[in-house]
Amino acid sequence: MKRVILVLSILIFAACSNDVKLTLISQEEKIDSYISTTFRDSTVVRNNGSNRVVLSRNESEPMAEKGDSIHFYYAGYVFNNSPSMIFATNLEAVAEQSGLVVTNPDYSVMKATLSDGELIPGLVYGLEGVHQGEHCIILFAADLGFGAQKQYNIPRLSALAYEIWVERVIKQ
Repeated sequence: MKRVILVLSILIFAACSNDVKLTLISQEEKIDSYISTTFRDSTVVRNNGSNRVVLSRNESEPMAEKGDSIHFYYAGYVFNNSPSMIFATNLEAVAEQSGLVVTNPDYSVMKATLSDGELIPGLVYGLEGVHQGEHCIILFAADLGFGAQKQYNIPRLSALAYEIWVERVIKQ
């Protein structure tokens, strides 16, 4: 009996693992489709599964690399064929416009170092190479976000999109 339960457990795990892989592949395809149809004339930077659509930038400004500090404003969205449900922002105007209700909001600029562990991987990869003053959208599948973990109001296995306004890049 224990052997049957073990075999069934392995089969169920394998099936779930395949479902997750298919979900991630589907998310990546939807992100690629969204970018190619919506941002045909924009520069797209791809880095380790993260996609950055550059909306505006000045290449003469400092560029962020691993280890550098970056100050930025953001609006985070769950991605379902396009950025849909906003789940967080540090811009009051975006929160008001979208109807996002935040308890004890912090609308100050976010300060982070581009290193492993401080931000989710999709943001680290997406922010590598941004220039001070850049406005961009960073999109990535769930494996570079919160994965199978439900976070606050973000469903598990959600692809994410972040609109980013880079205020400052501080070289290490």
